[in-house]
Amino acid sequence: MPDAALAAGGVDVLTHRSTTSVQRGADGRIIVALSDGTMLSGDEVLVAVGRRSVTAGLDLPAAGVRTTAAGFVAVDDRLATSAPHTWAAGDVAGSPQYTHLPGRLPDP
Repeated sequence: MPDAALAAGGVDVLTHRSTTSVQRGADGRIIVALSDGTMLSGDEVLVAVGRRSVTAGLDLPAAGVRTTAAGFVAVDDRLATSAPHTWAAGDVAGSPQYTHLPGRLPDP
């Protein structure tokens, strides 16, 4: 789990909260207020948001492309879908969701 690896490195991972405000303090540090009342301060802010598959309207079953229960395109370890000569990567294919992953696609 990425959260466990980050925590092992001394990083506090805060999930299931909303940011209510971000301001720069008089000392130049960034102050972040969270929905649970937590106040954070630091030099920088990294924002990471969840991703989801957006496949509505693609009619994947008509193309022979199966999806998972979560709505992602089902792929194998080479990113091939259930349809011949069709691969999927990134948000549409679920985890891992890395932008460089299309480089793993096989040659046609």
